Amino acid sequence: MNKTAILPPKKAVDTAVTTRICDLWGCLHTKKDLLKLVNVALEGLYGERACSVSMAQLNKAAYSSLNPDRYCTFKIPKKKKGEFRTIDAPEPSLKYIQQGLNMVLQTVYAPHPAAMGFVPRRSVVTGARMHLGQRLVYNIDLKDFFHTITSGRLYSRLTSKPFCLDGKVAGIITDICCYSGPDGRNVLPMGAPTSPTITNIICERMDTKLTRLAKAYGLKYSRYADDITFSGMANVFGEDSRFIKSLRNIIEREEGFTINPDKTRLCHMGMRQEVTGVTVNEKENVPRWYVGQLRTMLHNWEMDGHDRAQAVFERHYVPKFTRPSSGLPPIHHIENVIAGKLLYLKMVKGETDTTYKTLNRRFAALMDSLIQTS
Repeated sequence: MNKTAILPPKKAVDTAVTTRICDLWGCLHTKKDLLKLVNVALEGLYGERACSVSMAQLNKAAYSSLNPDRYCTFKIPKKKKGEFRTIDAPEPSLKYIQQGLNMVLQTVYAPHPAAMGFVPRRSVVTGARMHLGQRLVYNIDLKDFFHTITSGRLYSRLTSKPFCLDGKVAGIITDICCYSGPDGRNVLPMGAPTSPTITNIICERMDTKLTRLAKAYGLKYSRYADDITFSGMANVFGEDSRFIKSLRNIIEREEGFTINPDKTRLCHMGMRQEVTGVTVNEKENVPRWYVGQLRTMLHNWEMDGHDRAQAVFERHYVPKFTRPSSGLPPIHHIENVIAGKLLYLKMVKGETDTTYKTLNRRFAALMDSLIQTS
């Protein structure tokens, strides 16, 4: 199972598999039923490479007493200098089971239309597009988002509509998806494949309320994980306005989340308006520094060759992404990072964009040269 767990899943899952998952979900009553469901999902994800999960392995994933080292904790830096984000990564066998369970949840549950993150056919670009050309863009961030969602909250959601699961099955799913956090509470780990999908499940009621609030004030609303955005032509975002009071009441008093005041910002049309990192003043775009970083990497490679460019890249990039708990920094290759950044640029600006086409052409030439000399 460990070997399979580190392999990438198939890009597309057969409709027949999703239909079977829905059928099995409809008669999910026991732990044995859950095991069968997870294995069907894993077969859909990995095909012939899938390894069948046993009942003993499912129990080990669910009960921390059987697997005390279920998670590896490390920190990565945030954009703001000096701040770090804690990641709790599940060990390979647990992650493998969570991947199957995540596919099940994504198959049987349709997120609220305002949820843009971790939803098929939605992305940061989809969320940004709806806020294009607005006079005002108001962004807020939810503090300790994943750790605010407790196991009790998840269990309650799974045993109510539309899931209506048996208590024992809901309890096992909850145990597989949660862990004992820093303060001893059982919460969602930031790093588990299931956590983002579960946040959409938990936030459905909040998304419904905030969508209704936005419509009442002539605004547009979207949420990408813990990033919430409102936009519109009228300024209703004053500190003591009725809109802000209603917003805080819904998020903090009714839904139990906490707004991070340090990451609350109101951007006027004359400023650079961003939604989850995408500029939305007139058309979807990426920040100038993003393209500048890509150009610098490509220029270093073109002028000094791959090895020297890799060395410069490691000095300026890799140290920011070391994992202290592992003792060794992860390996980053400049060509992989450039390829990923180009894919994001293509997603935001489109494959016909001149900037993307030029940078991609330069990268393709460098890769051809690298292959020929290797």
